Amino acid sequence: MAITMINENEIRKAIAILKPDNQLFEVRVIYNSKQMYSGYFQSADDLLKALDRDIREYAGCNMYMTLNALNDACYDREQKNKFVKNPKATTSDNDVEGYEYMFVDIDPHRPTGTSSTEKQIELAKEVGNKVYSFMKNIGFNDPVFGFSGNGVHLLYKIELKNAVDRRELVKKCLQVLDMYFSNDEIQIDLKNFNPSRVCKLYGTQAQKGANTEERPHRMSHIIGDAKNIKVNDAAYLKKLADMFPSEEKPQKYNNYQPSQFDLDEWLNKYGLRYRKTSYSGGTKYILDVCPFDSNHNGKDACIFRASSGAIGFHCFHNSCADKTWRDVRLLYEPDAYEKKQQEYERKIYAKPKSQPERKKIEEKEGKPVFLTAKDILTMPKPAERFVKTGINDIDKRVRGLKTGYTSVISGLRASGKSSVISEICLDCVEAGNKVDVYSGELSPQNFMRWMNLQAAGKAYAEPTQFEGYYNVSRQNQEKIAEWLSNNFSLYNNEYGNDFLAIKDQLERKFERNKPDLVILDNLMAFDIKSLSDNKYEAQTEFTWSLHEMAQEYDVHIMFVAHPRKAMGFLRLDDISGTADIGNAVDNAFIVHRVNNDFKRLSMQMFGWKADDDLYAASNVIEIAKDRDGGLQDYFIPLYYEVESKRLKNSFTENKIYGWGDNSDGFTGTDQMQIPFE
Repeated sequence: MAITMINENEIRKAIAILKPDNQLFEVRVIYNSKQMYSGYFQSADDLLKALDRDIREYAGCNMYMTLNALNDACYDREQKNKFVKNPKATTSDNDVEGYEYMFVDIDPHRPTGTSSTEKQIELAKEVGNKVYSFMKNIGFNDPVFGFSGNGVHLLYKIELKNAVDRRELVKKCLQVLDMYFSNDEIQIDLKNFNPSRVCKLYGTQAQKGANTEERPHRMSHIIGDAKNIKVNDAAYLKKLADMFPSEEKPQKYNNYQPSQFDLDEWLNKYGLRYRKTSYSGGTKYILDVCPFDSNHNGKDACIFRASSGAIGFHCFHNSCADKTWRDVRLLYEPDAYEKKQQEYERKIYAKPKSQPERKKIEEKEGKPVFLTAKDILTMPKPAERFVKTGINDIDKRVRGLKTGYTSVISGLRASGKSSVISEICLDCVEAGNKVDVYSGELSPQNFMRWMNLQAAGKAYAEPTQFEGYYNVSRQNQEKIAEWLSNNFSLYNNEYGNDFLAIKDQLERKFERNKPDLVILDNLMAFDIKSLSDNKYEAQTEFTWSLHEMAQEYDVHIMFVAHPRKAMGFLRLDDISGTADIGNAVDNAFIVHRVNNDFKRLSMQMFGWKADDDLYAASNVIEIAKDRDGGLQDYFIPLYYEVESKRLKNSFTENKIYGWGDNSDGFTGTDQMQIPFE
């Protein structure tokens, strides 16, 4: 064999990673785009034997392999364990059972039949790193990294049946990546959505065009050892695909025709400076600054116009990641999507069906029946502040945790209370608020280990030798600690658990560095005997004492209270201790673990069906009491992630906390392996 053109070790490595357990694959050897040899194999040994026997001349050829799962019947074709020149049949889309990889191929633009220059290779690597960081931020697991000899590959492990809708899903994902990352110099290959698409056989030389000093032939290889390659759930693919813009519908009421919309004119009209470039599916407008945050500049924010006319917007900074083209347009044209003609109002002079009993108002001294504007201005109205929990429905339905209020959180053992609490701490800091915590049952090290994993997220959770057990690197722990800085503090349990002593310390801290949120975990961990000799009176005094402290210092105080042993579905009345706990607090939350008991009991109590969406969650947090809005029995699904210990708002949510941000809006590549160096 020509050693300079084939590396047996690299070929064996590639087959071991991409096709373990004797999975079937096809290899094609193509000479100058004219002659083609094909062979089907189940092992690297059989492949190498066939190459040595059937392929005599390696100069001027390029070798490729199929990536996806093939129908086993293909193995019985004439090229079984051997190469056949121009065989009767090679792998077609119908021969593929299912997708095993989403193949992201990043290549420089260059003349057909030529190799890449070193500068072009560097540009491809740069884009590859950005794609990797972007996908990591979305929640994708690490791919297999490959160097093709002329560009870079990211092979994301997936498990999808070969079906029309699945092909469209993969196609749409590649279109999104093309839209975001392709430019005049680099292109993401859009043709790789078809199931039978072949990939470079790593360990063979890329031989496009003449082998010159400027454009040399290079050996392909897999980068790294490709350990811990995990399958990506289809939900992440859908999340990515949904970023592709859809064409707006014409609007008769204001004569808006999307296909005729002049984007260039609109951008110029509102003074949005941009650099125009193209990508495979349309035109990209790279904005000088993001419309929503002028600190996001460079190449962070882009507007896209697809060949269909659809317009999209994306900013790579997390704070703007949910913004769409519609949001951009409304920023400058608030009435862009509103009807110009109002509908008729209903008649207001209609005679009522019945005349209500006329009542007389008795005027009170000093309180006029009709208030003037000046009267209203002088009325006392305390300012309302809310601490965001990071649980979307809580922040939406009750506006968050109101300062001056108290709340209790309860739940059975292992229901997820601790996960909820530590994640609330992180979201509190992320929003610029301060939080103090008392944890009577966990050491500071154990509390921070859990919180570090949640702050780091799946991208930075490192597996250990113990299954299901993950750590965060010391380097990233230090960055998280720096980010938390003065906005988070944890009580030192060495100073005891006497409630009055701790209350005194909290009040002193309020005076010098007032927090926005205080979390006390849990009531049972405090020594409250000094409040009363009677257990239940002491608990009542404890609860009202927290209420007074919250009002006096304008903080929100949340405490954990364990439930008594409940025989049925856990309710607010099942909290252990005095009934005054539920009465005194302003908000109450119950965390449930979605198990068979939860399903059975909730069906009995609420009449839910077996296919209720809540049952797809791992945990549920219930709003059991809301003093302001009266909301109760409102259940919010949460989704547990093993690696990060997070309870997420959705299966695909992947929060990036401030410790991991960098200037370009991507996950900091200094915090993870840079795949393409």
